[in-house]
Amino acid sequence: MKNHNTRIPTRKILVVDDEALVADMTRMALSKLGHNVYCAYNGEQAVELTAKIHFDLAVISAVLPGISGMGTFELMRKGEPNLTGILVSGQPDFSLVVEAMNQGFNGVLEKPLEVNKLVKVVQEALEFARFREESSRLKTLLPLYKLGEQFMSATSAEQVYNELLEAIVQQIHVPSLSLMMFDEEIGRLKIVASRGMNEELIKTISIKPGEQIAGWVYENGKPVILNKLTQHHSPFSQLLKRNNIAASISFPLVSRGKVIGVINVSQTDLTIEYSQADIEMLSIITGQAVMALENVASLQERENNIRMRAMLEQYVAPEVAELLMESKQNLMDVGGVQEITVLFADIRNFTFLVQHLPPEKLRIFLNSFFDIFSNVVFSWKGTLDKFMGDAVLAIFGAPISLENAGFAGVSAAIQILLEFETLRKQWMATSALFKDVGLGIGMSKGEMFLGNVGSSRRLDYTVIGTDVNIAQRLAADAISGQILITGSVRDEIGDNFPLKEEKARVLKGLEKEVVLYSIVPS
Repeated sequence: MKNHNTRIPTRKILVVDDEALVADMTRMALSKLGHNVYCAYNGEQAVELTAKIHFDLAVISAVLPGISGMGTFELMRKGEPNLTGILVSGQPDFSLVVEAMNQGFNGVLEKPLEVNKLVKVVQEALEFARFREESSRLKTLLPLYKLGEQFMSATSAEQVYNELLEAIVQQIHVPSLSLMMFDEEIGRLKIVASRGMNEELIKTISIKPGEQIAGWVYENGKPVILNKLTQHHSPFSQLLKRNNIAASISFPLVSRGKVIGVINVSQTDLTIEYSQADIEMLSIITGQAVMALENVASLQERENNIRMRAMLEQYVAPEVAELLMESKQNLMDVGGVQEITVLFADIRNFTFLVQHLPPEKLRIFLNSFFDIFSNVVFSWKGTLDKFMGDAVLAIFGAPISLENAGFAGVSAAIQILLEFETLRKQWMATSALFKDVGLGIGMSKGEMFLGNVGSSRRLDYTVIGTDVNIAQRLAADAISGQILITGSVRDEIGDNFPLKEEKARVLKGLEKEVVLYSIVPS
């Protein structure tokens, strides 16, 4: 576990929110940590402040007058590319969280803000920012290598590739060179950057380990020098495909004992021969490039982990998020068919509330219900899928497997009903509108797809399948306070709960009757 009490140097933080109370509360909480906190009440004001003051972190409301929170952050980062951000939203659903992460935010918080959670997320964001700063300062460890600063300032592998080729051109003055990196997916070396080569030819080049000179160098991890005039007896001389090449070097890129690529240098001037001095020069240059690539990979991995954890903790309990992170599952890239238990909850007479309750009170009521639902689902090791207006979807048995997902789901459903009833009675004390408000729950179990559904720009980690639709229909059909389950859930929970067999019915959108049971209140 991270130590959130680690001392962090004083930072400048900008809070952007048009609600003065929220802005002041946030400023007070963060000022107590010793940070300098500024406030802006709209996007335009925030962008103006960023142009004058260097901020380390911005806490931005998603909804602002004029420019949106995400639009504001995008404009701020044009002047401060390394600015770290936290988005604050009234109802942060999964799609909003993914969009925020794709926009460069390091975390998402829900209104009303909890001080402890705010402090935790801010400290994690600042810790990440500090790591990024320390990473960039690594270049000072290479004072003897002037090229080190160029390499270590790179923020992507592509930048490192191009810096590497530029450095070789400057130091060795070659007319043609290429960088080949090993592609794990196809098991071949492919050119990722080049100078002085035909672009169409580059697309056709693909070499297996062991093939040709570059393949031999990759497989053996040793450089090869070829000077045509003096080394025509070399076993590699027959592998030179181009007659106009007078000399060449193929040099391996080695990272932590493993060859990851090959540099190919070609010379057409017959008066020039390559020597051991050129090998030593390439060793220095490629060594720095490999360090930069490792640095970029480490930074990206840490950033991805922070973003992934922030997303996971919106939908699963913190301890479940920890297990998922430790398991190294890439939840953003994979998906598949699994047997899952689905729970759908639907508020009764919500339309009536919408027509008669002020929007602010309606929001507070919904947030209270969503808090109840989320906390109960998390306590039973379930996963929150999404909020849909007055309904909520949760799953049990994935991505963390449970010995009896049905038992966990039904137990959660019973607890949700009890806590919802307590919430309803509290609101009845303030308004008679809540007299007829209730909650219906439907549950089913079966094989369904769990994974990402959407484009590369908008991801949605969710479930799709017939049993999802069944659970939704059951929640809509259930009377207030009722939990309807299918036979598949009944078979899984056995005799753990008192049941009543309901009349089988044909649900909307389905052709066959569905056998139903209801959980009898104890």
